[in-house]
Amino acid sequence: MNWTVPRRAVAAWASVLAVLALTACGGSTTASTDGGIAEEIRMIGIRDQTGPVAYAGVGAARGAELAVAEVNEQEYLGKGVSLVLEEIDSAGEIERASSEVTRAVSDSEVSVILGPIQGQQSAAVAPVTESRQVPIVFTQSASDGVVIGDYTFRATAPMHTFYHHAAEYLADEGLTDVAVLYNSTYPTLAELAEKHLPEMAAAEGLNVVESVPVQSTTQDFTAQAQALAGKEPDAVIVLLLSSQSVTAMTQLRQAGYDGQFVGNTNNAGGNAAEAGEHSVDMVYPVDFSAAQQDPEATRFVTAYQERFGDLPQTYAAEGYDAVWWVARAIRASGDSSREGISRGLQQVAAEGFTGAMGDLTFEGNDMRVPGVLVRWDGERENIVSD
Repeated sequence: MNWTVPRRAVAAWASVLAVLALTACGGSTTASTDGGIAEEIRMIGIRDQTGPVAYAGVGAARGAELAVAEVNEQEYLGKGVSLVLEEIDSAGEIERASSEVTRAVSDSEVSVILGPIQGQQSAAVAPVTESRQVPIVFTQSASDGVVIGDYTFRATAPMHTFYHHAAEYLADEGLTDVAVLYNSTYPTLAELAEKHLPEMAAAEGLNVVESVPVQSTTQDFTAQAQALAGKEPDAVIVLLLSSQSVTAMTQLRQAGYDGQFVGNTNNAGGNAAEAGEHSVDMVYPVDFSAAQQDPEATRFVTAYQERFGDLPQTYAAEGYDAVWWVARAIRASGDSSREGISRGLQQVAAEGFTGAMGDLTFEGNDMRVPGVLVRWDGERENIVSD
């Protein structure tokens, strides 16, 4: 599917251009122009802290906070050198994200931007940072139009690059007749349902008996649940936002469906618990789970628990690895200017590194992860396959 930026994003981009025109003559927009590593390196996180996907923004911000603390405590960038991170709430609004990014790129003290997390917001702001040559590292935002040049980077693998774990599981279990219920407004989920999932189904010998789109505003799935249950599929793939999944799975069970639920990363990190008994035994692929046992993952989980008192969600691992990518970039280039960070991010991407999410590789400026399939047992995630 060729995803296009919504009209609101186009309008936001137009307003951004106007603001940039007013600020273009107002002095240097480069945090450091003389090379070397500054004693204080300022980062701005612009992501949803409120709104329907705040769980992803809050998680990424927490992971970033932990990474900043570790970088500074270890004096990873040199004695007396500190990363400083400020978080700003984009509140689920394209216009607000655009405004805050515009403000950040116009502040010569800002070296790098982290976020946003929603594809619509990120596609709207990517041209801003690219044109002003300010490095930005997105998390989530797995739709087209986000990684567009030398200054745009993504520290989340597109969901479709590790969703094959789910298709392989269904084939191995003999659950070959599948139905799909998906959010057609949310680009990441729509792209997965309409383009990549049919390709995976064909490769694994799965038969998609029904595929039903809904909107982000849909909160009553009674009609869709009855229609899907009537098809008697072996599995229903639920590609919805977390709050929608709760209602949809509940109403599917009420409609008589008793088969396998397959979810997505929006169900990760305990979000599946909101559906109670209806989500027990649900499986879903994630780029990170607190159940992983590899050394870097377990070290991250322990550090996160000590700092925040609970288990990290997948979004926290993404925010954590994003900051460590930036720190490695500064160390690799020996330059904390905007240009130096961009150059360093590309250098680190070319080599890859091991983070909380495992052995990280890249396609250009775009992260790739091994991914794992997990099962929700009603209380916690358990690894099914990797």
